[in-house]
Amino acid sequence: MAILNFQLVVSGDLAAAQDATRSALEAADFTVTDKGDHWKAAHGSIARTMFQGFITSEDSLREVLDVKFTDLGGTVQVDLHRPIFQPGSGNDDGLVQVRLYDAYKEAVGKVAADLEGRGILVSSKI
Repeated sequence: MAILNFQLVVSGDLAAAQDATRSALEAADFTVTDKGDHWKAAHGSIARTMFQGFITSEDSLREVLDVKFTDLGGTVQVDLHRPIFQPGSGNDDGLVQVRLYDAYKEAVGKVAADLEGRGILVSSKI
């Protein structure tokens, strides 16, 4: 299983960065759950991803991100991380891993584009 880490830096204070990031994640079809010290953002179906693997449709592909914020004083670092124990599929072969990697990159790219459209994205490592 691949470990995927993405980093975005946005301008503004922590509350504004969290509001904008939540909106961007929801616009990318993620459901956001507050877990106290971090968020869990999830999209798609774990059952379809586990059993259909490579043939799972884009809108059903299970993607889960842990989201953490670090206030840098004037900017906020947003870390998006794929949990290590998230399964890929029942037949977790190389093609499924490549597809998951591409799907995560695309999903985080949508979040970054939304934040850029709001004029608050300072930098991104995707």
